[in-house]
Amino acid sequence: MKKLQSLLTLTTLALAFALSSHKAAAQPGMGGMGGMGGRGGFGAMMGDPAQRAQSQVDSLREPLAVTNDAEWNIISARLLKVVQLKSENTIADVSRMIAPMMAMMGGGMGRMGGAANFLGVQSDPSADALQQALDGNGTSAQIKAALARFREAKKQKQAALAKAQDALKEVLSVRQEAVVALAGYLE
Repeated sequence: MKKLQSLLTLTTLALAFALSSHKAAAQPGMGGMGGMGGRGGFGAMMGDPAQRAQSQVDSLREPLAVTNDAEWNIISARLLKVVQLKSENTIADVSRMIAPMMAMMGGGMGRMGGAANFLGVQSDPSADALQQALDGNGTSAQIKAALARFREAKKQKQAALAKAQDALKEVLSVRQEAVVALAGYLE
């Protein structure tokens, strides 16, 4: 019972942390929790990912002090790419964290795909393959190969995010960069 409570606490904290940078998503009528989206599970509560990302971008226009529409079009396009990539990476990490708890609930929900579906995101094929190697008592060589593919896929996602963040920084002033960093979208 203590393990379950600890796991539940850890999962709740991880989920709260992961979603804390998505304050705009909770605003009714802005594609967040008020929009409800068309997915099942927790994903339905989070709304349509594209609308949620656009809402997060739009919520930063005022703090970034951008009044020129042409300038905003450039910044918002690059910011949207960062928001989408960061959200995908964060939610994928959260789905991997809650998978063990969901497995304890039964019904196959603990599989990576089950947790991802619960959160309303696509499951990660490299994570699914690694989980299958572990669940199927794969050989050390099979697990090692699946782990290498998982790490490579994660590295590629991180590289894509870093590239998008660098492109965004190119069009921001120092003040704007600080605002975006505080919002959790730049390192």
